[in-house]
Amino acid sequence: MTDIIRSEAPRRSLGALLAMAGLAAGALLFTILGFMGIAFEWPQTNYINPMATVTFWFGMVFLLLAVFLDVYRREFVPDELIHKKRRPKIVYKRDIR
Repeated sequence: MTDIIRSEAPRRSLGALLAMAGLAAGALLFTILGFMGIAFEWPQTNYINPMATVTFWFGMVFLLLAVFLDVYRREFVPDELIHKKRRPKIVYKRDIR
């Protein structure tokens, strides 16, 4: 039913690869901070809102992973244009009155 009429090879950008490596390292850092903060009860030192620090760290993990996924999608996933075949439109002739 559908045919791929154009498929471009994905760009292999060194900048995107370095950005993804940095984002992955940042996500790993915040994950380690979050689990160490829970294990060693670091949030207990913040008396205003005890879990705000760990919540921020895990929020940063998800934010960095979202940006990582967007960079991966833009730079390494091929761009494909899919053309759908349509049935021919039938136009009946009418008599002019």
